[in-house]
Amino acid sequence: MNKKIKLIIIAVAIIAVAIWAGIVSVKPSDDSKSMNVSMVMHIHPRLYIEMDGQTYMVPQNVGIDPSMWKDHSLDQYGMTGMAPLHTHTNDGMIHVESNVKRDYTLGEFLDIWGIDLKGKTVNATSNGEPIPDYRTHVLKDEESIILKIQ
Repeated sequence: MNKKIKLIIIAVAIIAVAIWAGIVSVKPSDDSKSMNVSMVMHIHPRLYIEMDGQTYMVPQNVGIDPSMWKDHSLDQYGMTGMAPLHTHTNDGMIHVESNVKRDYTLGEFLDIWGIDLKGKTVNATSNGEPIPDYRTHVLKDEESIILKIQ
């Protein structure tokens, strides 16, 4: 292989590893998304859903994947490319990662996801205690929320 081609391949590999490791930062060209923001709030409530007796998984990438990011009203509080309320996995863990410290509600998460429960009967608990109004329930670190929907 030509020596020049080998050097180019090595340089590209080094840059790729540096980007992956976070040594080099690639910023989007859109100025509104290139602000360097710090995460000041990071909590992890967990949401379990039961509808008509069936267990449903909260999908991964809610608030990240455009098809599962319906409401953008809180985008200013999120980290680049993510709503401040989002999921990474399908285990029900909600990541609250925000550039401001504020209360976030279960209703706001459901709005981001695009879930409308109007007309449904919803019984909700947090760590086994009843939640009077699931939409206004303020999310707390390490709590387990169960929504029973009929």
